Amino acid sequence: MPQATPPMLRMLNVLLLPGARTRKDPDAAFEKLLAEAQRGHRPLGAADVAAVEPLRLLLRAHAANPDLSPFGWTTVQSGIRDRLRNRVVIRDIQARHPEVREQPVPEPVFVVGLPRTGTTFTYNVIARSPGTRGPLLWEMLNLGLPVEDPAERERIAERTTKRLSFMDRLSPDWSQIHPLIATSEEEDFFLRDHSELHSSAATVPEYRRYLAGADLTDDFLLLRDALQVLSFGQEPQRWILKHPANLWRMPEIQRAFPDARFVWTHRAPGKALASGCSMSEALRNMHYKPGTVDLAAIGAEWLAILSEGVDRALSQRDQLEDGTLVDVSYNDLVEEPSKVMRGVFKSLGMTWTDADEANLATARDRPHHKGHRYTLERYGLDEFQVAAAFAGYKIPSVLP
Repeated sequence: MPQATPPMLRMLNVLLLPGARTRKDPDAAFEKLLAEAQRGHRPLGAADVAAVEPLRLLLRAHAANPDLSPFGWTTVQSGIRDRLRNRVVIRDIQARHPEVREQPVPEPVFVVGLPRTGTTFTYNVIARSPGTRGPLLWEMLNLGLPVEDPAERERIAERTTKRLSFMDRLSPDWSQIHPLIATSEEEDFFLRDHSELHSSAATVPEYRRYLAGADLTDDFLLLRDALQVLSFGQEPQRWILKHPANLWRMPEIQRAFPDARFVWTHRAPGKALASGCSMSEALRNMHYKPGTVDLAAIGAEWLAILSEGVDRALSQRDQLEDGTLVDVSYNDLVEEPSKVMRGVFKSLGMTWTDADEANLATARDRPHHKGHRYTLERYGLDEFQVAAAFAGYKIPSVLP
């Protein structure tokens, strides 16, 4: 049964209807977004202007989607504007403070794996260890040099929390699917331009075709630049990053971060696939016109995205040097979390401390999406299709 559209979302779609006319000329809309992002800053150079062209392609793909609502069109423009602004802010700071390019980013760790495979749990335990850190959501959404004043940091975080609370009012399910907490570590996707997960909110086949053959090294170089900005002038800490689609981008990550390490969490892919479909359904209910969300289409799209991504990752892992990648079994993590995480720390050259044991206990007490249920069948899928699509993916046995 289609989800009822919340009254606030219906009202927003009416109010934003006049602005939706700009989708008739997405190139003009993109030029306006680029001009807005550069206002008050140094304009981007020719190399960066060329580098953001795929974002123009993403906007065109959204504009061509007949099911996208006025609110959806407004939201996807906002997301592209944020990414253009990030690049502008980074280049502006690099021009004013050339030494920012020398800020160390030592041996970053990328936690990779499909959704619902223990990535968030693993990420939080590593990122909260003494001497490491993950990018906080409020600082990614307000990219700039470190904010030294604690009171100012708190004000920015509170302002970001109010902005994020809007999502919960538009989708009652969203806080159960992917709660966004301004003061918590979040995915590095907010600091980069590209990911297959742009398909979550709306189908964008032209953009997905671009990504299939794209080399995203520049995207991860931009991430490195952003991390240097966020930590400029501070004692270097080991950055811990996470995003599902990073799983099949390990060569590009290593070109940007030659000393990067990877922690790959594994679980039978059915749960991951159903979870991704559920997230996409919730987002499309916000971004699409009422009654136009196609659940079977979501299932087919996510089956392709995740299975093709895992196939790429399996071929890429053979290219990694020994010791670069650490495997984690979700089942092992559930059964013996302390043993597993101690092993991960040892493989990463990190020392397990009492603080880490406390962080582990906190992570285990975290709410686990209570009330959020999802099945493959809802999206026209079954275990046989999943098994066939992921036939080459064998879950490694890690613990003795």
